[in-house]
Amino acid sequence: MPQLYLVAGVTMAGVSAVFALFAELEKRYGLSTTSIGWIAGSAFLASLVAQLWLSRYADRGYAARLLKTGVVAAAVGLLWFAASTELWQFVAARALLGAGVGMIIPPARRAIVLTADGAPGERLGTFYASYLAGFVFGPPVAGLLTVVGDVRLPFAVFGVLVLATLVPILRLELPEATRAIADGGSTVGAESTDRRVLRRLLGGRQMIAALLVVVSFRYSIGVFEPLWATHLDDLGASTAVVSLSLASFALPMLLVAKPAGRLSDRYGARRASLLAALATVPMMAIYGYAGIVWVIFAVAVPHGLMEAVLSPGSQAAIAEAASDDDTASAQGLAEAAGSAAAAIGAFTAPALFDGLGPGPAWLIAAAVMLALLTSSWLLDPPPVTATARPSVGAPT
Repeated sequence: MPQLYLVAGVTMAGVSAVFALFAELEKRYGLSTTSIGWIAGSAFLASLVAQLWLSRYADRGYAARLLKTGVVAAAVGLLWFAASTELWQFVAARALLGAGVGMIIPPARRAIVLTADGAPGERLGTFYASYLAGFVFGPPVAGLLTVVGDVRLPFAVFGVLVLATLVPILRLELPEATRAIADGGSTVGAESTDRRVLRRLLGGRQMIAALLVVVSFRYSIGVFEPLWATHLDDLGASTAVVSLSLASFALPMLLVAKPAGRLSDRYGARRASLLAALATVPMMAIYGYAGIVWVIFAVAVPHGLMEAVLSPGSQAAIAEAASDDDTASAQGLAEAAGSAAAAIGAFTAPALFDGLGPGPAWLIAAAVMLALLTSSWLLDPPPVTATARPSVGAPT
């Protein structure tokens, strides 16, 4: 479904523009590092609410509607961000953008998993690659538009582009909901069952262990968003260099995302995602103590490669731990848990950065990740044999 890849890429370009221009916003509007944390954290909280509350409707026959609503919300959030001048406006606009992303991801991943023909890792890797393409090209374009106009122009341009992606998905047909078909197109029967969906999903150690990997990954993203541009700016990096640093992180991920997704299909999603996540822990600790921009660039490249394996692998592991009828709900639960963790990272990291300095702030983040991943390993040790486990809802 190339339309889903287009939506993901353009939307992520808008999100990464916000990420890359935080230092510029901080200077222009007199925002503090803590204020940047509030702006970043609001997106994760809004995404949490959207995914936890709305993702189940993608399993009830409303996947296409949810996808389109998310696109509109993301576009409006970016346009509002362009018009904002005060902290509360930035927080609200970023929250709307986060809610839009939260509505886009579950139905998109559901469609990809249910049409994957036995290769969900590879397909999810391709979807992730489209996101990464936006992440790679969004910051340089945003930096160029800032030079041409000012810091508001990139958000306006990306807002219009995201809204334009509605056109190719207007007639997009997504896989039908199994329960809705069984009930003759009605969701009445599904309502009572879906009240217990979270309890059902959280009933097994395999799901909880897979969620902890997602939580660790997304917590690190929450730390990155408010600290990355500010940290590099403190080291003397310009806005152009900050944009380039994001490209150095994401470009290797983009190049290997699809083959990295195949690793999950070949060796097992649980195994690939957990080992890749563990490999990123020492890299997080290094960022705060490197002190040289180009050293940080060098560490970002292997970090990006590991996350190229981690992201589709963790999504496939979530899919393996759920039945087909709960595919979107499971992805929504994972994204909601990840958004909560990212919000915690975004709200706490700036305070640690200001109070303790960059070294301890990044080191504490690495320690939190290690604790989460160790718990995940103990709950569900990865299989020794290099075979992927079938989905709970798949025929054997």
